[in-house]
Amino acid sequence: MGYRFELVSLALPVDRPPESVPPAVGRLIAAAWNGMSRAQLVDRARRLDMRASLRVQPGIGPDGLTQFRLTLSFENGSFELIAHVRRVIRRRTGARRQKPSLPPARDIRQQSLF
Repeated sequence: MGYRFELVSLALPVDRPPESVPPAVGRLIAAAWNGMSRAQLVDRARRLDMRASLRVQPGIGPDGLTQFRLTLSFENGSFELIAHVRRVIRRRTGARRQKPSLPPARDIRQQSLF
């Protein structure tokens, strides 16, 4: 049985400058939020006409975070990011269900900044 993970942050690989991020990937990064699940991340990528693939990286990062290589394939090529995720503790049977992670409220006055 697989584990549940929640996104902590997205990062560029060390050899990639911030200027190399394609606009489509920039939109996905802007749409991501802390605490989103793997399924939500893959769904957001699909809505932006991208195919997301997550592969675990060896080793455990700081604070027990696991690193995944997030490969995003789109019409003009592909791009890789590093996704830092935290393993979610399974709830016991009969426990109350946690509220789902929702995107934060966006201020419409700041839409032009992205």
